[in-house]
Amino acid sequence: MGKDNRINIRVRLVIIHDRKVLVQYRQKGDFYHYIGGHLEYGETIETACKRETKEECGDKAEFDFQKVLYIRDFIKPDENEHSLELFILGSINRTEKLDGLKDPEHPDGSVWLTWLDIDNLPDNILPKTLSPKLLRDFNNRFPKVGEYIGEIE
Repeated sequence: MGKDNRINIRVRLVIIHDRKVLVQYRQKGDFYHYIGGHLEYGETIETACKRETKEECGDKAEFDFQKVLYIRDFIKPDENEHSLELFILGSINRTEKLDGLKDPEHPDGSVWLTWLDIDNLPDNILPKTLSPKLLRDFNNRFPKVGEYIGEIE
């Protein structure tokens, strides 16, 4: 199997504090997305969540893994992209001073963290069709675990 035919696994962290969701904003493209990234070879899902939290929120940020919320297919054949995304509910010990924190992987300053009001999520948060479900499930205290939501936009 060639490298181009592999499926990537990504963790997407759903961190909610005081009815606000922690996301990254990408100036190029003008959209928000849940923080996270690719699972590395030999890494557990929980370890990946903790690593990604430190990479994006700073070395002192600790992620408390609660549960897998959603499993989603992310397929873009025209871009040779096929990923399985795991949306993981958790909390972090550091919630202050994150708003506006620049992503060090983007030295041009075009990507930063921000908190969004869960009751008023913008239309440009990806995946777009997840927002109503996330709000509904949040208000119901996330009753399901590891729900397969298929391929959504």
